[in-house]
Amino acid sequence: MLFYIPLYVLAAILLFQGTQLLGELAEPREALPSEVRPGPSWAARWGGFLVTYGAAMILTGILSHGYEWFQGSLGLLRGFGVAIEALFGLWLVFGRKVDYAPAPGAPAPAHH
Repeated sequence: MLFYIPLYVLAAILLFQGTQLLGELAEPREALPSEVRPGPSWAARWGGFLVTYGAAMILTGILSHGYEWFQGSLGLLRGFGVAIEALFGLWLVFGRKVDYAPAPGAPAPAHH
């Protein structure tokens, strides 16, 4: 039974991160400056994938309580879940192109 706890925790993390990404696209909270926000197409893909995979992990975990032949796939699902979480973290850190807006400069000095 202890094997299920990390599985459900990882699935919940994937679900929460995916819904946060999709929610940020639907209603931006302006938590990040516009220069470092992820592109909407990639964020939508990642968000949808994380929600789908997290839900599949939870569904498979619940079904494995009643059907023992589902239990063989739990280790594989958890391993892929950790890999997906690592790839998502790398995308968050390195996948954003920062577009620096030109800062207004000081006015030119007036020559007399």
